[in-house]
Amino acid sequence: MVSRRYVGDYRLENVKDKNGKLVTKPVYKGKYYVFEKSAEEVRRGVRTLAACAAVAILTLLTGLLFVGNKGFTAQFYTLIPMVICTLPLAYLCVAVYYLLTSKPPVTRERKEKMSDRVSKCAFILLLMAGWNLSGTLLAFILKLSGVEKRPFTTGDGIFIASSLLFFGAVLGAFMARKSISMFESAGVGAGSEGTGDNA
Repeated sequence: MVSRRYVGDYRLENVKDKNGKLVTKPVYKGKYYVFEKSAEEVRRGVRTLAACAAVAILTLLTGLLFVGNKGFTAQFYTLIPMVICTLPLAYLCVAVYYLLTSKPPVTRERKEKMSDRVSKCAFILLLMAGWNLSGTLLAFILKLSGVEKRPFTTGDGIFIASSLLFFGAVLGAFMARKSISMFESAGVGAGSEGTGDNA
C-alpha cells in the first residue's frame, strides 16, 4: 500500500498480470536514487552502520538496566536521554535493514527511509549520547565535591562504561552516514515498468 506522502510518485495504469489479464495497478513514475560512493565504500559503510547499531542496542539496554541502581549515576538527567534514544535507535535499525536488503536504484520513499533516516537518527542519537555523558560527568563531579552522598557501586561502573561505548557507537554511525548518501539517478530506474517494489 502506498503511503499518502508518496501518492504523487505513482500513476494508475493497466498492466498485465502473470496470467496475461489486464489489471489496474499503481506504477511508480517518480525519481530514482543511487549511492554517491563506490560499491565497496557503500558495503563498508553499511557494515559499519550495522555493527554500530548492534553495539548501540547492547549498550543502551545495559545502561537502562543499571541506571536504576542506588549509586550516584542514578539521576533523572542521565536516564532521560537514554529513554529518548530508544525511538531513534529503532528507526536507525530499520534503516540499516533497508540498506542491507535494497538494491539501487531505489524510489524516493525508500531513499528517505534509508539514507535520510540514517543521517537524522544518527544526529539525534549523538546529541542524546552527549547529553547522557554530560549528565554522568556532572554526577561524577557532584560525587567528588561531596554534594552527592550516594556511594559508587558496581552498577555505576557498568553504567559509565555503557555510556562511553554507546557514545562511541553512535559517533561511528554518524561518521558512516556519508558513505551511504544518495543522489538522483539520471537514467531510468530499475523496475520502472513495474509497480515500484523498492517502495
